[in-house]
Amino acid sequence: MNGLEDLNQKILIVVAFTGVFLLVWWYIKNKVDNTANIPGNGKLKHIESRRLAHAAVLSIFEVNQRTVLILQDKQGASALDISETKRKGCNDDVLA
Repeated sequence: MNGLEDLNQKILIVVAFTGVFLLVWWYIKNKVDNTANIPGNGKLKHIESRRLAHAAVLSIFEVNQRTVLILQDKQGASALDISETKRKGCNDDVLA
C-alpha cells in the first residue's frame, strides 16, 4: 500500500510542476505579445505563418512599417518586400 501512496505523490508533484510551468509560460507569452525591438529602434511583428508542401514555411512579418514575405525551405530562406507600392502604368480603378 505504501508504494501506491508514493506513486500518487509523484503524480501530484508532476502535475503541480507542469501547471506552474504553463502559468509562467502563459505570463511571458502575454507580456511579449509578438512584438520585439530590433536594433535601430525598429519594430518586428509576426503577422502569419503557413506550412507548405515539403516542409517549406511561408511567413509574413512587418518590419519598420514594411511588409516582408519570407519563404523558408530545406535549401535556405528567401525574403521579399511586399509593402504596398504604387505601380507605374497600372490603373487599379478598373471596376470603379
